[in-house]
Amino acid sequence: DVKFWAEYRTGIKEFSPWLAGAEKATGEGLSKPADLAEVKALNDKVLGFDKNCVNYLKVLTSAQGAAQKMTTHAEADSEVAALKARFDVVKGVSDTWVKKCEILVKEWVLLDNTVTELNSWVAKDKSAEGENQFSLEKME
Repeated sequence: DVKFWAEYRTGIKEFSPWLAGAEKATGEGLSKPADLAEVKALNDKVLGFDKNCVNYLKVLTSAQGAAQKMTTHAEADSEVAALKARFDVVKGVSDTWVKKCEILVKEWVLLDNTVTELNSWVAKDKSAEGENQFSLEKME
């Protein structure tokens, strides 16, 4: 019983500080990117956060498993249930962030490609004197 109690407490001690930090991060929200590089960096950050959520859920599940092996585990069960409820809120925010960043990256890449294509059209349409012969009618 002492061994399982120690495993349980170790897991909870590892999980709780991470959960507090994750709750703080979800409360602060995401930064607003200004260019494609920042969007990609934000996406990497969000994917890393989501991966941490999955990894720390394993820690909580392991602690819960150790608690189940103890003779009396009602108190541990309620503590794990409370932590799991808090975790579910964090994971929900994380899932939302992942979806939003996925769409943001896709749309920003599309916009970037469109701008590049338009710039190349404008560049090709310059006359020998360097004047722009570009017209909106030609774009249509």
